[in-house]
Amino acid sequence: MINCVRAAVAAVLLGSCALAFADVPLSVELQASNEKSAPSETVRWQLTNRSDETVYVLRWETPLDGLSRSIFEVRYGGKPVRYMDKIVHFGHPEASDFVRVGPGESISAEVNLAASYEMLEAATYEVSFEGQLSYVIAENTLKGHVDDLGAMQLDADSVSLYSAGRSAGYYAGLGALSGAVTKAGSVQYASCSSSQQTALSSAHSAAKTYSSNSLGDLNAGTTGSRYTTWFGSYTATRYSTVRSHFSSINNALQNLTTTYDCYCTPSAASAFAYVYPNQPYIIHLCNAFWSAANTGTDSRAGTIIHEMSHFTVNGGTDDHAYGQTAAKNLARTNPKRAIDNADNHEYFAENTPALN
Repeated sequence: MINCVRAAVAAVLLGSCALAFADVPLSVELQASNEKSAPSETVRWQLTNRSDETVYVLRWETPLDGLSRSIFEVRYGGKPVRYMDKIVHFGHPEASDFVRVGPGESISAEVNLAASYEMLEAATYEVSFEGQLSYVIAENTLKGHVDDLGAMQLDADSVSLYSAGRSAGYYAGLGALSGAVTKAGSVQYASCSSSQQTALSSAHSAAKTYSSNSLGDLNAGTTGSRYTTWFGSYTATRYSTVRSHFSSINNALQNLTTTYDCYCTPSAASAFAYVYPNQPYIIHLCNAFWSAANTGTDSRAGTIIHEMSHFTVNGGTDDHAYGQTAAKNLARTNPKRAIDNADNHEYFAENTPALN
């Protein structure tokens, strides 16, 4: 069956047609305690397969292994609460990245939201789930093949959760460096071997070239195919936002200190890197980063641009879509979201193949 799943993944990456969501209905439910007498900062997330077919979903788009991005919306007093945990950059999925959900079965996880969202006040918070599953694969046992069901948006009704509150110092301590820091010019390294430092020096230099070129293109007011391919139709407001992002990214790479931590906690082979958005400019590097080319599509230099865009001070992008095909589709269908997507910034900077 793993071979079947791998074949389906390959089909997805080649852009096969998707079936309608109704063919394999999935649902998500949240459960939480809102009792002040016994405060619980944990929400139970459950995904149920309501069809008669087995489906496979990406683990990293669920909280099964903890959070790798913000997939919940937490609100206090009607205002959103900041996500403070790591944002992991994944590449093309491997078969091992999928989890099986049989007909009528459920998968679930207990998530301590106060550990990842800035719940400073002792109060009741509203929690909802708005998550996109980028790849959903169905095993059609009757027909003896697998089907790519495409991307699906799953929402859950909101629940109330009472938190006792946490100190600001707790959140400042997230993402601590894994070891002593070695400094070389404007770059610092933690837990990096000499060969990794050499590779990072080259990637950092290439990222500086990417950011400078990107900003120069935007400062020139260029609105041709390079811009529209990755950020969609032109409006002055959206263009200004993208230019502001690259101005901040370029300033960070050219003038400030970047710290690279070579210890990675996600073990998935497809993980490139991760950052904590409110901890500039520390970038934690993972398995896929080291096997990538220095420049070009999905490169080390491009990954650095991707991660830089996540920092709140650089625009605070999110991960709405991964890969060139999905990023292009996002730019075409939802430019507002494309300018908030890290991969779109990476592909604009890599400019491979060159569009101007």
